[in-house]
Amino acid sequence: MPASTHTSKSEDRNEKAVKKEKKDRKDKSEKKDKSRKRDRSATDIKEETQPDQSQEEEEQPEIKKRKVENEDEEIPENLRLSNFRISDNTVKNLEKRGIRSLFEIQASTFDAIYDGQDVLARARTGTGKTLAFALPVIEKLALDTDFKEKRGRAPRVLVLCPTRDLAKQVSGDFESISGNRLATLAVYGGVAYQEQTPVLREGVDVIVGTPGRILDHIKFGNMKLHNIRYIILDEADEMLDARGFHDEMFSVLDFIKEQKSSRDYQTLLFSATVPESVMETIQRFMKEDYTRIDLIGTAKNRTNTNIRHIAMPSSYQSRADIIADVVNVYGKSGLTVIFCATKADANELGTHDKLKQDSAVLHGDIAQQSREATMKAFREGKYRCIVCTDVLARGLDIPQVDLVINCQPPKDTESYVHRSGRTGRAGRSGVCVTFYKPAEEGLLNFITKRTGVRFETMSAPRPEDIIKATTEDAIRSIDTVQPDVLSYFEESAQELIDKHGAKSAVAAALAYITGYHQGVPSRSLLTSMEGYTTLYCRLNRAIQHFGYIRNIISREHPEITYDDCKAWRMTKDMMGVVFDVSSSKVEVNEDKILLAGKPWTAFNITLEAPKQLPELAERENRNGNGNGYGNNRNGGWGGNNRNNGGWGNNRSNGYNNNSNGWGNNRNGGNRGGRGGGRGGYRGGY
Repeated sequence: MPASTHTSKSEDRNEKAVKKEKKDRKDKSEKKDKSRKRDRSATDIKEETQPDQSQEEEEQPEIKKRKVENEDEEIPENLRLSNFRISDNTVKNLEKRGIRSLFEIQASTFDAIYDGQDVLARARTGTGKTLAFALPVIEKLALDTDFKEKRGRAPRVLVLCPTRDLAKQVSGDFESISGNRLATLAVYGGVAYQEQTPVLREGVDVIVGTPGRILDHIKFGNMKLHNIRYIILDEADEMLDARGFHDEMFSVLDFIKEQKSSRDYQTLLFSATVPESVMETIQRFMKEDYTRIDLIGTAKNRTNTNIRHIAMPSSYQSRADIIADVVNVYGKSGLTVIFCATKADANELGTHDKLKQDSAVLHGDIAQQSREATMKAFREGKYRCIVCTDVLARGLDIPQVDLVINCQPPKDTESYVHRSGRTGRAGRSGVCVTFYKPAEEGLLNFITKRTGVRFETMSAPRPEDIIKATTEDAIRSIDTVQPDVLSYFEESAQELIDKHGAKSAVAAALAYITGYHQGVPSRSLLTSMEGYTTLYCRLNRAIQHFGYIRNIISREHPEITYDDCKAWRMTKDMMGVVFDVSSSKVEVNEDKILLAGKPWTAFNITLEAPKQLPELAERENRNGNGNGYGNNRNGGWGGNNRNNGGWGNNRSNGYNNNSNGWGNNRNGGNRGGRGGGRGGYRGGY
């Protein structure tokens, strides 16, 4: 009998066995439900007939039963594990990881992959794409009863990833979900070849790695591909475009074609976007009848919908101080990832006084072994913050990350999508805060247009917000103090109570613990600079320019000099002006504001110290010709004023703010309407 026929019959028999397992689990679940109902009825009768019995003894088991039932009811029917061809062993391994149901992308792709189809899948980052391909592949391989763990066996699964960190994560998922039934090896640069070669010679089932290192092993003859059943391209758009692995990835796929005697393997391609390079991959290496599963579709927002996006104005000089406060206010009790533009910026920020005790730095200059140790410590909560470059923008899957901070807007939208995607994972909510200078407002607008995210413009955390957040942390820390050490401090505590009173003594102790015992400095809402107070003048009519208010201040309050005032902005309705004044010249009371000791008396113009900024008019940029952000050799942003400048992105797409300046040539938006021209020619930055 031909081997292929034998394998097909074997798989049919095993599929029947899996279906029987599924039916048995369902029957068992129904029996448990009936048993729970009987137990509930019996408990109700017992409570009526034996009212004197301990209520705690009766209620505890019942509470647990209700909890399990409620959790089961919360899971949508189409996402329940019992609806899929998943073995009992795998279900147990999933439950060990706290997984009791599938995410939408996992449920949508399971049957297509399990049934042998080539698949192209699109989903937002952080939605569980790794498990979407790992789970059906593991289950299908488990059906192969003819397979034997021979020494030197060639791999059956090859997963290509854009980064080392993603390769390690995917490899770990295969190991944990399969329960070590599959020998798995992560292959990437930064590790000596001699460490990987013996494992390959011993024999592996799953290889996960970066294209460059995998290609090396193929050329050296260490990796044979004749037994491949699944080739998986994870984050394909990143590998092909951003990371420049186009040639290496195509070479690996060509080698598979050469070494396979027939096209009996599946190609699974997972990608957030489908640019031309991904389409080329589909046409060359996937079957014509491949299945496309798209959970993004035409939706504008390409990030997870449970991520809150905040834009925070600040000067570069004040940014480090503000970041520590942002971590305290928005980071909750979870983990934070802080992205910097350069390695030098990451090193500098990581050693800042407010962050260095609770942070670690990661970038490409740090040895792989040290990076892995740092990531392990971060996952375990030994560090609260990781300060890094784009080394972690993809592949970092840590659900406990509550906050992502961009020290400045990234120069391309893909980076923003994947940076922000480090939070809001596995169904949790998250926050992404992006700092920007006035000249970078155009970048935020561009990110909004390309990704669909809506930024909330928020000022740096206010003193009351900072104190509230840090006090909550301090109280949690106090709760961890061991009772047996309290006696050593009781005498001193009593002295403080006698001297200051109980309430004031505790308040003073909390102020010292949180580091705000010397007071909280004032901070501008407009620029986040310390030592400045933001004021808001409101008129009963529209004006053309903030100079109108500036002249009133110069005339009525000559002690307020030109240098004392900064960052003048008009409100969107043109009926107000917002500006910063040196805090030494401002006194804010509940009923009035004093400027250099004198009250504000201007007729029909109110003055207040706002707690939140009103909606501001867009800033004009008179210097928008040419100089811009270069994304590649041919792209860049040439400004964002009414008649000048275009967005360039490699070989296409330029944007002009007023004149429909979408262009499509090598110089990025050339001549799109009146403006849009020469947007960052040759990518100058």
